[in-house]
Amino acid sequence: MRNSQFVSFLLLGAAVVLFFFSLTLLPPVELYCRFQRPAVALCLVQLALLTIRRWAPSSANDKVLVTATYVFIPLGILFNAVLLFIAHGKCG
Repeated sequence: MRNSQFVSFLLLGAAVVLFFFSLTLLPPVELYCRFQRPAVALCLVQLALLTIRRWAPSSANDKVLVTATYVFIPLGILFNAVLLFIAHGKCG
């Protein structure tokens, strides 16, 4: 039981940190071209974290942690996708 809660808490912490990194990548419009590579790398890390979360053990006691992880990871991926979409239009 405790091991699954620790794993869930660890993955939630990583998801929240990556989410805030994604927020910091949303710069002013003139800097979009500079942040394309970090956004792609961060998106790949978040997708890997989502895959790990899917296969990590969980119990009934850590449903809140699992749900929060599933909220923060897609939001971080969404912010990176928005940045990449806008940068693609601006940078060519």
